[in-house]
Amino acid sequence: MQTLQEAPSLAPARQAPPPRAVRVTTAAGLAVVRGQGVNLALWHRPAPSAARREAARLLARAPFCVTVEGRPGTLGAALSPEAPLLAADIARLAAAFAAMTGTITVHGRLEALTDEGCRLFHADAVGLRLLCTYAGAGTEWVPEHGIVRGGLRRGDNAAVVPDRRLARRLAPFTVGVFKGDAFPGNAGRGLVHRSSPGSVRAPRLLLCLDEPGRF
Repeated sequence: MQTLQEAPSLAPARQAPPPRAVRVTTAAGLAVVRGQGVNLALWHRPAPSAARREAARLLARAPFCVTVEGRPGTLGAALSPEAPLLAADIARLAAAFAAMTGTITVHGRLEALTDEGCRLFHADAVGLRLLCTYAGAGTEWVPEHGIVRGGLRRGDNAAVVPDRRLARRLAPFTVGVFKGDAFPGNAGRGLVHRSSPGSVRAPRLLLCLDEPGRF
């Protein structure tokens, strides 16, 4: 005689917690962004007056864009030869970025923008990306609870961020390392952000560091 066996209970699949931002206090601490459930590492730091003056002098020459791919120690001087304090800072950030990505070289871009740049909220198709605005309005980003991911790629910021009061903005000299959709295991969970509105009267000086070979 056959006996009936109880069907195994199917427990509901556990959902991963929403990605979060983590604040750090050192350049080395930015590597926390590699951790599971983290899609933004933020390093708030003071802006030395001499470095601000260098940034202002560069910004007065806007618009321009300089791109270089090389070893971290050479990147600052190549991107900003006339601003030694900024060049040293870029080299320091590039070294931290290379360490967290495990690369020998880094792709760097320093640009003075007089337009809106990426005006739509989006997630980058990259692994990790470091951004630091030296002058002007910083990059806007949105915590996960303020995002409707189904609204992405529709060309409508209101569909992605219904409550604009939840958007945050990086202060000048604050460093942010963004985790994108291409980071292993992070598809569909990349940090949602956009460029702050810019214009000829309100330019901004932006540093962007990426892994080599992507651009």
